[in-house]
Amino acid sequence: MMKYAITTAIAGAMTAAVLGLAAPAQADLGHNDWVNNMGPSVTVPHVDTSVHG
Repeated sequence: MMKYAITTAIAGAMTAAVLGLAAPAQADLGHNDWVNNMGPSVTVPHVDTSVHG
């Protein structure tokens, strides 16, 4: 049982080390430009309201 506890402690420490050293995710500048240039834009079709017939 003691061997299992030591193995578990070592595995937990190694997992914490790997996750702690992982680099944070970063978006490139192209994505940043795309996010900053997005804006609301609306296009409405022209409707013919003249009387036919």
